[in-house]
Amino acid sequence: MKILLWAILIIFLIGLLVVTGVFNMIF
Repeated sequence: MKILLWAILIIFLIGLLVVTGVFNMIF
């Protein structure tokens, strides 16, 4: 269960980085 929480956290952080990168590229 704890591994699943870590996986969700890592995916969320990577997604946030990707969104930030795309946002910086557009603007």
